[in-house]
Amino acid sequence: MLLITRPIAQTKNLESLLLANEIDFALFPTFEIKKLKPIFHTHQYDVIIFISVNAVNYAEEYFDQLLLSPLKVFAVGPATANQLKRKNIKVDCYPKKNASSQELLKMKECLILSNNKILIIRGKGGSETLKNTLGIKNQVDYLEVYERVQCELTFQHSQSFETFMNYSNGVLMATSEQSLVNIMRLVHSISVDFIQILLTKKIIVFSERLRVLAKDHGFKNIEVTENPSDEDLVNLLVNKKS
Repeated sequence: MLLITRPIAQTKNLESLLLANEIDFALFPTFEIKKLKPIFHTHQYDVIIFISVNAVNYAEEYFDQLLLSPLKVFAVGPATANQLKRKNIKVDCYPKKNASSQELLKMKECLILSNNKILIIRGKGGSETLKNTLGIKNQVDYLEVYERVQCELTFQHSQSFETFMNYSNGVLMATSEQSLVNIMRLVHSISVDFIQILLTKKIIVFSERLRVLAKDHGFKNIEVTENPSDEDLVNLLVNKKS
C-alpha cells in the first residue's frame, strides 16, 4: 500500500504503474499546483535551467519567446530532461542520477559558466541554491510559472489515512520539502496521536536532501529513489513486495 501525496492532477501515471503491479494505494494530496502568469525579462539568455517537470509543462506556452538560439538548456535531473525531450527540446546538461540543484552545480557545464545571462524556470518560492551559486559569476533571473498551494484537511485525507493505517506494510512518499512538511501537518490535524505511528512507517523520498529532512522529522525507515521518477518509486515497492 502506497499513500500518494502528489497533487491529484499529477497521479495518473503513478496510479497506472501501481495497478499494473497490483499495489494498493490511497490518495493523500499535500498540495496542489496553481499556474502563474509570469513576468518576462527582456534579456536574450545564454542558459535556461528547468527546475522540474512542472516548470517544463507550465512554461511550454512561452517556449517561442524563451528558447531563442543560441542558448543552452539545462535540467535539474533526468525526469525534467526527459519531459523536455518529449517536447523536442535539446537538453545540453543534466545529472543522470541523484537529481538536485547540488548535483547540477557539480557538472562541468555549470562550473565553467561565467559572465552569462541565466534564466531559472521554477515554481514560486523554491530553493535559492542555484541562483546563489551561479549568481557569483553570472546574471541570474527567475521565471516563476507555478506555485504550490498547500491542501487543507478534507474527508478524503481522513479516509485515505485510515485505509493506509490498516496496512502493516504501508509506505508513504515525499517528493519535496513542502510535501514532507504538509504530510506531518495534515496527519497532525487528523490526530496528534497518529504522528508517532506515522514515523514508524517506511517513507520513500526523491533525493538525499529529503532523506536528511525526513530523518530530522523523526523517520527511521527511509529509502531514496535512484531518480525522482514514478518508475523508480514503483521499482522500490516491487522489490519490497517480491
